[in-house]
Amino acid sequence: MVQRNVADQPGQPGEQLAKARTTATETGRVKQKLRTRQALLAAAKSLVDAGGTPTLAEVAEHALVSKTTAYRYFASADDLITEVFFDRDFPTVATALASVGDDPTERLLAVAAAVNDALLANELAMRMIVRNSLDMNLNSPDDPPLRPGRRRGLIAAALSPLASELPPGELEQLENALALVIGPEAIVAARDVCGLSPDQTQALTRWAAGALLTYAREHPASASADEPVDTDHGERD
Repeated sequence: MVQRNVADQPGQPGEQLAKARTTATETGRVKQKLRTRQALLAAAKSLVDAGGTPTLAEVAEHALVSKTTAYRYFASADDLITEVFFDRDFPTVATALASVGDDPTERLLAVAAAVNDALLANELAMRMIVRNSLDMNLNSPDDPPLRPGRRRGLIAAALSPLASELPPGELEQLENALALVIGPEAIVAARDVCGLSPDQTQALTRWAAGALLTYAREHPASASADEPVDTDHGERD
């Protein structure tokens, strides 16, 4: 009769420990990839600020990574430099919320306007960044998509006054839902699928953001609010 170690039995501590180690390893890989991506962006910004028009190989050398590694993150130097200029125009928490107080609705609508205005004003660059992300994911389908997650910090800041009103699970669910109507995907859907003008797109996305906030506040304790959501795959605009 074969004796099985208790640690090898399904559901036992050994299996749980192995799963935890795998999760930690995957999380570490994602964070390392995001650090590498950020290093490439920082290197490109430094070279552009110095007056250059760097190649991807020059950016990789400046970032102390191989050219092969750089191509895992950006299809071309144009894609990389486009994102550098896009970053400069993207709103910060301070600029988006500079003229609003503590009312969650006013704060959220200010962030929705600031983010989607920036995206609509740089629509070609936005589409290039989305295309690059999709291309990289298609080339490496087993790797998690890497997006900077610019919108997430602004949405969280806008909703910060709700921390005492909504439980953490519901607040996170609302943040995730708002990421569906604030950002490139919403704009592409509004412009390409619905055929809306930039002004109509902005009005629609603001309405959708406000509607989600109103629903979350009027219908607390939704069934899925307490389910943990893994948001550690970085980004994302």
